Amino acid sequence: MDAGSNDSNRLNDLLETLGKQLNEPVMKSTARLIIVISLAINRKLSFTDLLTITSLGKGSLSNHLEKLQNNGLIKIKTVFRQNGPRISIEITENGMEAYRNYSTLLRELTSLK
Repeated sequence: MDAGSNDSNRLNDLLETLGKQLNEPVMKSTARLIIVISLAINRKLSFTDLLTITSLGKGSLSNHLEKLQNNGLIKIKTVFRQNGPRISIEITENGMEAYRNYSTLLRELTSLK
């Protein structure tokens, strides 16, 4: 087998793995993927920050956050301050692992010719 064939097989394997990961119900949404990536980079963001980053409405963002929390990728906390409650969203270790898996796959895909 030649090197070009090996690269082609590796590329197809990587694309198949990426497809399987993106087919997981919780990650079928680009909005949820952006939320996970944003939290992986920042570790913790406010609900308002995520509204700005995602350009989603409050109800839609809440729905996506609930699905991510139910799957153990994020934690949602309400912090009470003098000027009212603030919602804080933090990525979990499972969320970081999902992010690392995606970023590793993408790096490997872009390194192949």
